[in-house]
Amino acid sequence: MKLKDLWKLFTVAFVAMFTFAACSDDDDPEPAPTPAETVADAKLLTFGFYKEDNPEFLTRDYIATVPAVVAGTNSYKIEIPMPVTVMKSLLKARFTVNEGNEVTVNGAVQTSGSTMNDFSAGIEYFVKNLDKSQTLRYTINVTKADNMAWVEQTVLDATALTGNAEVTGVYSDAALQVSPKDNKPYVAFGARGVDNKLSVAKNEGGSWALVGQPFFTSLVNGSHFDFAIDQDGTPIVAYGDQDASSLKGALSVMKLDGTTWKNVGEQGFFKVQAQYVALTTLDNNIYAGMINNSASGDIARRAMGFASYQGAAWTTGESPFLPSGQGVYMVKAGNNATATLPAFISINRGAVEGVNYGHNVFYRDGAEWKSLLTNFKQEGATQTSIAAGSFGVTADLNGNVYVWTGDDADASGVYQVRLRRYNISANEWTTVGGNTLPIGHDGGFESHISLDVAIASDGTPFVAFNNFNDQKKLYVMYLDPETKQWTTPQQLATDAVDVNIKFGVNGEGYITYTDSNNKIHLFKYAERQ
Repeated sequence: MKLKDLWKLFTVAFVAMFTFAACSDDDDPEPAPTPAETVADAKLLTFGFYKEDNPEFLTRDYIATVPAVVAGTNSYKIEIPMPVTVMKSLLKARFTVNEGNEVTVNGAVQTSGSTMNDFSAGIEYFVKNLDKSQTLRYTINVTKADNMAWVEQTVLDATALTGNAEVTGVYSDAALQVSPKDNKPYVAFGARGVDNKLSVAKNEGGSWALVGQPFFTSLVNGSHFDFAIDQDGTPIVAYGDQDASSLKGALSVMKLDGTTWKNVGEQGFFKVQAQYVALTTLDNNIYAGMINNSASGDIARRAMGFASYQGAAWTTGESPFLPSGQGVYMVKAGNNATATLPAFISINRGAVEGVNYGHNVFYRDGAEWKSLLTNFKQEGATQTSIAAGSFGVTADLNGNVYVWTGDDADASGVYQVRLRRYNISANEWTTVGGNTLPIGHDGGFESHISLDVAIASDGTPFVAFNNFNDQKKLYVMYLDPETKQWTTPQQLATDAVDVNIKFGVNGEGYITYTDSNNKIHLFKYAERQ
């Protein structure tokens, strides 16, 4: 073998031996470098308001259409139509974004389905990707839905509902309330043919059903009763009790205990001949006002009586808001699901300190009652109107008090209804809508106007009323939150008396009225499906 060939063989063997030794080493080889992780783009995938996250305020889900992301565009707008009555200042939004994205509003990190914001005006959501290299802005606007309507529900026929052939219909002044517990409408009514004893019915799914036993009270003094529902959803009635042993017409209060109506305290516990009974509640305490029409009562005749039940016993006496023995013409209370405080309004009887039929407003502020107006008459008016349907009081969820009264302060000299609002935080009164209500009613002392006001959970005032001089037509209108003007009154029916309007905290509204056949009609304000 030539020397040249031996050298080649030696070289191959040496390389092979070296390679084997290297491969036999216990150290692992260096891993190959991996490419950098990809950061997901900033992007809002879905957005909406869900009933599950907002059970107090929503009756269904509202889901937005999220615009597609366009290269080079960082700002987007989203509109979600919702009923004007929905509480928009306390909504929780549910959303999804790309992996690793952060969502903020005014610098605060948002948690889907949990973080609450005020959507009563446009609000900006910022979506940033993981390394903060990209930010998209989404402006969310809750707009006014255009599919809202007042739709008539099943008519309440007292004869058919109670199954009593002696019943010939409902008595006057049936009272409507919406439960703060289930947002369902309840009606308390006296029945003709059975000594005007009271019954309460609930409307659910478009059908009426009795709440407890029918005709559960004793004989009611005329239409002098009122109806309320406390925060636990318990219905309560107060009435002048013609069968009371203490005094004919004395005040009795009953509430539903399970499925049975029972007296709160003794029957006829307040020895007054109770007229114009007014009832309201707060934190499950009960407050009642009334006018005593008997010289044999525990307070002066024509004076305003006041009864409070806080815990286990009634406290009764003259109203602490008025001078002792002062005559009062009428009293009403504000009680509804969208109010956070109870309030009363009374009209004095005749002239007091030179003011003719002045009115008084007082409300419960925390642990005490406070007066907002005392012996007040609208400037330029002859007096406060004493038409029963032209005055009342209510409140909203923020504790602002609304009062409506009739006056002849304008140049026409005709009595019209004025709605005023007391701003609880600013301590000031303003006229809602800037003037008297545009109801086209030439009312006066003998007017049969029936008018009621309700404040939806978002703060929108609604007015329902009839016009006795025009076939007793039933109308409804509201103060548009965008234009700040009253909408054109919408006619719902004719032949309507005893008009009531109330809203639940979920934004659904209800109107009741009684027709000439003594049957109760119910309208519901909701979205057309």
